[in-house]
Amino acid sequence: MVKLPKELQTKEKNKPKRPQAVKRREGSNLASRQMRRKMQQQGIEMDQIDATRVIIEGEERTLVINQPEVILMKQMGQEIYQIIGEAEEFSSEEIIFEEKKEILETEEDFSSETKPMITENDIMLVAAQANVNIDVAKAALIDCEGDIAKAILFLKNRP
Repeated sequence: MVKLPKELQTKEKNKPKRPQAVKRREGSNLASRQMRRKMQQQGIEMDQIDATRVIIEGEERTLVINQPEVILMKQMGQEIYQIIGEAEEFSSEEIIFEEKKEILETEEDFSSETKPMITENDIMLVAAQANVNIDVAKAALIDCEGDIAKAILFLKNRP
């Protein structure tokens, strides 16, 4: 082996080492700060949307995603939605049936709440105040939806 002169030997020792590859975490090519900077440079805005359910309806089937992670990306006037979660698949007929069932249940709840409670004391009060018999007072209360004052005024002001 040939020995090099001292000048060349020192240069070789002072030669900078090649940079080593940095190990990165699995699943992330860029750190989140770097990602945000790059997206800002490209004019992309990101927002996270708090959603409890996402429904994607098609002609033959419907996908329902409960507790999704929804991200909205805006770029050049367009909106891109990224949805992450597990989807349940339903046929369109099943969904329509469920919606009709829910509507009927809510209508039953509203109908039971809107019926006025007319008591005997209310009928007696209206009859006494308007100087009419009990049957007329009861009919007036039903017409006025249980409003006592309205029924009395109606009966006093009738011809």
